[in-house]
Amino acid sequence: MGQRQRVVVQLALCFLTCGALLQAGVLAGDNPCAAGPPVDTNPAECCPTPMLVDGTIMMDCYKKYGEQTKKQLQMDGIPRGCCIAECAMNATNMYAEGMLKRDDLSKMFMDAVKGKPEWMSLVRDATNACFELAEKKMDEIEAGAKLEPSFEGEKICHPISGTILRCMGMMMFAQCPASVFNVNENCNKLREYGSICPMI
Repeated sequence: MGQRQRVVVQLALCFLTCGALLQAGVLAGDNPCAAGPPVDTNPAECCPTPMLVDGTIMMDCYKKYGEQTKKQLQMDGIPRGCCIAECAMNATNMYAEGMLKRDDLSKMFMDAVKGKPEWMSLVRDATNACFELAEKKMDEIEAGAKLEPSFEGEKICHPISGTILRCMGMMMFAQCPASVFNVNENCNKLREYGSICPMI
């Protein structure tokens, strides 16, 4: 597996797991999502989803903030912003002062799936759904932006970028076109998890 593919897989797992941990902080106990994905299968092996953000940018951002993100995923309390996602949104000029440029971001996402008709309507619908989800969760998102560092060197990032990218990744995986999805027991379990567990 090449370096780029490893980073893509790690990011996919990070976003899937992060959604589970965020929900676990809200509803521990009976929550079926609290333990994270039910299988260790790499999402990319089940559904090779298109990269919505340039892979080189994502790799650079992962190198900068990957270790911090792993630490943050183990923390309780208000969900912390994903600096990998904010870094990527900054690098593409899609983020400024706690806001994403929705129209520009939608265009970037759609450009990423040009020539892939099986993904176009899914990405368009997911973009709208993810921004609606973020609007509903804005109080929690803003609370995460106001957190103080809890370990040496921690950078606090605004959660909006991670919220949108995580939501997009989960929705694209959960609704992976049949022509692309690799049907097997583990992949089916992972897709079911992605379908029932909330995005943030």
